Amino acid sequence: MNLWLSRRGLLASLLSACAVSATQAQTSTRQRNRGNQQPAEQIDDPLASHFDLGTGDARWRVFVGRPKVEPPPQGYSAIVAVDGNATFPILWHLRQQMAPDAPVVLIAVGYPVDDRFDTTRRWFDLTSPGKQAVPAQEGRRGPGDRPTGGQQAFLDLIAGPVLDQVGNTLPLNRADITLFGHSLGGLFVLNALFTRPELFARYAAADPSTWWNADEPLREARAFRGGIRAAGGQLRPAKPLLIANSGPRVPAILAELSGIDGLALIHRPHPDESHGSLISPAARQAMALHLGLAE
Repeated sequence: MNLWLSRRGLLASLLSACAVSATQAQTSTRQRNRGNQQPAEQIDDPLASHFDLGTGDARWRVFVGRPKVEPPPQGYSAIVAVDGNATFPILWHLRQQMAPDAPVVLIAVGYPVDDRFDTTRRWFDLTSPGKQAVPAQEGRRGPGDRPTGGQQAFLDLIAGPVLDQVGNTLPLNRADITLFGHSLGGLFVLNALFTRPELFARYAAADPSTWWNADEPLREARAFRGGIRAAGGQLRPAKPLLIANSGPRVPAILAELSGIDGLALIHRPHPDESHGSLISPAARQAMALHLGLAE
């Protein structure tokens, strides 16, 4: 009993801390950022549900897509995606098309809004605190006046309260979870791999924002490689990392991560896709990676 109360108190403290951080990200930029938004698709199905974590304006909405089959003895596998308002419908349809009878739970973490994205909240949740200027002549955007820096608290939220609450209703195999994100979400996926590789079985990043904080992910990748070398030269357990990119450029992050023993680096270029349109084909490849299908 005391152990249960202690765990409950720990999760409550973590959720409270995350909520305070997210409240700080509620600025007057929200209305400005919603100007060119598109409404999110709503999935109307008995197997689709959602629940909220947090309080007031600092709430997250967790979308859950249950499979229609019974769980295997070890529990359901799962795909966890950020930007859940946009990614949940995409993953829902992909599961229906690719593996309707697969014992895979869909978990997508978003926000209680009607749009596909909450730009202000995602800029906070998916980024590190750094705000170095990005040269305008390179055609890249910097954070401007948006709050940043919630990356680690958001990862704690997913690894703790999100998966715990889903696991209270559905048996989850915590050793068989894939993390997927696009753009800043891809940045988040890379940071999760670099800082806590043991959390997920597979990582899938679509057009990760490696320009962030003056190429911070490239520096993190070098540190990640150095840490593996210092620990014996091999990533254990081995992890697949899918990187999908739009346009003709080869992402610089590939060179930083290639040749690491135990990191199965999978590159999927999409030269004819734009940054925005990449999210669907990349989600399809993340689903294929999770299911063990060639794609």
